[in-house]
Amino acid sequence: MQTRKEFIELFIKGIGCFSVAASLPFVPSSASASRASLARREIRFPQGLASGDPTTDSVVLWTRAVDSSGDTSPIQVMAQVSTSPDFSEIIAEKECEATTESDFTVRLIVHDLKPDTRYHYRFVSGGHQTPLTGRTRTAPAPDSGKTINIAYASCQSYEGGFYHAYRELIERDKRAESDDQIDLVLHLGDFIYETLGYGSARKLPPFPSGGGDLGGSVDWARSFAVTLEDYRHLYRHYLMDPDLMEARARWPFVVTWDDHEFTDDSWQGVATYTTPNTPSQSRKLAANRAWFEYIPAFLTGLAETTKREQHASDFKDAVVTDAPITDFDEHGFSNEPNNRKAIESLTIYRSFRWGRHVDLLVTDTRSYRSRHPVPGAIALEISGNARYVAPLELVKISDAGRTWNGGNPPDVIEIGGQQIPNQRKNDPVGTLLGARQKEWFKKTLAESGATWKVCASSVPMMPMRMDLHQVNPEATNTIFTTDTWEGYLSEREELMNFLKDNRIRNFISLAGDNHNSFAGILSPDFENMEPEIVGAEFSVCGISSTSVFSALVGIVENDNPLRPLITYDGSLHGGDDKYVQNLNTTFLWGSKAAAAAAQTGSVETALQQRNPMQNPHLRYVDSNAYGIGIVRIDGRSVRNEFITIAPPVDSSNSGVVLRNSHLEFPAFDTSRNQDLIITRIDGQKPFPLSGLG
Repeated sequence: MQTRKEFIELFIKGIGCFSVAASLPFVPSSASASRASLARREIRFPQGLASGDPTTDSVVLWTRAVDSSGDTSPIQVMAQVSTSPDFSEIIAEKECEATTESDFTVRLIVHDLKPDTRYHYRFVSGGHQTPLTGRTRTAPAPDSGKTINIAYASCQSYEGGFYHAYRELIERDKRAESDDQIDLVLHLGDFIYETLGYGSARKLPPFPSGGGDLGGSVDWARSFAVTLEDYRHLYRHYLMDPDLMEARARWPFVVTWDDHEFTDDSWQGVATYTTPNTPSQSRKLAANRAWFEYIPAFLTGLAETTKREQHASDFKDAVVTDAPITDFDEHGFSNEPNNRKAIESLTIYRSFRWGRHVDLLVTDTRSYRSRHPVPGAIALEISGNARYVAPLELVKISDAGRTWNGGNPPDVIEIGGQQIPNQRKNDPVGTLLGARQKEWFKKTLAESGATWKVCASSVPMMPMRMDLHQVNPEATNTIFTTDTWEGYLSEREELMNFLKDNRIRNFISLAGDNHNSFAGILSPDFENMEPEIVGAEFSVCGISSTSVFSALVGIVENDNPLRPLITYDGSLHGGDDKYVQNLNTTFLWGSKAAAAAAQTGSVETALQQRNPMQNPHLRYVDSNAYGIGIVRIDGRSVRNEFITIAPPVDSSNSGVVLRNSHLEFPAFDTSRNQDLIITRIDGQKPFPLSGLG
């Protein structure tokens, strides 16, 4: 029998009262006048329900309740947890209050659950309940040898397309045996897009504030979220999508953010729509608060200090001003008070242990990063884009700052005959994680006893380079985008060497952001023809955001000399594809090989022109992909599957799967070489692999 002290402790933890064989509508025996009043209200749950951040004995539950009449008074909501889908036995329940302060969202942490157990949950208010019942599960115990099945996703622009990838995952999971079903979904960022006008597949209503006017600063959107209500507006509409709603009801999600939850290509509290960049601390604070309200996550402030669950009330008195970003410390972080206050309003990097085989490290690659390595004005002058197609040597020197050349950086950087002022010569070396998060990251890796150390990174670690100098002597080896780890070369090398020097085996990165699916090995030296392997990375395409191939086809004109390195008309060589995905060839085999493919239409001829130094770490590239990834992790290997669907721009093409690409990375073993291999591809192989038979 429980003591009064034990009962109170359970209630505080979030369990509340216990009830057996309860049925809806559930009315506690202590029903009050307020509950009687609530029964007369028409309560809806328009965004469904969700769970997140499961541990061996806890999970976060979430919903949003609204009164159909528009009544904004508090709403009493009861969360109920059961081991059976029919709720014939309710093992835990807790009453919560939905208020205007948190946009009527409700979150609670249920504790003292059993490891590796599936639970069902729902929310009830008066005679109304969530339209779907939720299904979640706890993590297996640290000594469990269970295979862990993780689906991972990225980049889900609502206006850019439909969420057919979630529908495919749901239907597959329903058909799967219990041990093969998904344990959790890892979302790697761009859960929402802060802009309207990104795509044409479907439209969102205007922002409540009217939004910020992008004018002619970008060519892919027309307005952006400015206020807290604007960001809430986005989450409300995204989460009413039926496929996303059902996915969140079916699996617990573990979520990090990338840039679009705040603003495109952001760093710290800064927006980058314009050059020079715009201080946007008020938007950062609003974005953080909206993310906290709508994403169920177990956050404890700072991972390395006294843990304290974060609450919506933490934001109550937070006010910041959009002030110039100044006062950078030795790590490139701005101590400007508004910047620090906005960033520190929410700390989301955290880790999870799932059985004997998985330690999952969830990183934040936006909040603490130093400013972009190549100043926007210089990048625009060189390539016409502030963060794409930057010379490798320029990025190396700029990122190293005052540490370049043993502490003697040049005043001027010469690239392709151009004299470029070194505006970073007095800056500290660049960082993507920031000092405090990097210390946590290294410590967690070093102390991990799991077979696999899995890093959730919103941006890829691997290089994606273009050897343009192979087809144009005046060109140079080029980084495709500096907004990823490619812009922070020194810190990436530091971390890769940390893995090597400390003999940390079986490191895996799961990444997103780049709107294409690719995979390869991780190394301290990516410029070696045979890079030393310290891990592997699987980077997944977007759920619905425009693929990088499609974007470039629309941007790079037919008469541009780069056009053949991206696509060519296959019908000119007797083929059926008007837009051959030659960008894959450029990444995998080099620009000379891609040029040969465009000139001859022959994959064999292209392969003969392969540059062995071109991205030697890459094993697979599909630049025109939409879909989702799955990794199945056990003591022997990580088995990855990229599920590639038809472009989800039409509501009717749900369920059309183009290919399932399977890759495997074995666990470290001194008796054999460790490498990442393609085991099979079901369906049409991506070009140029499709031309190799």
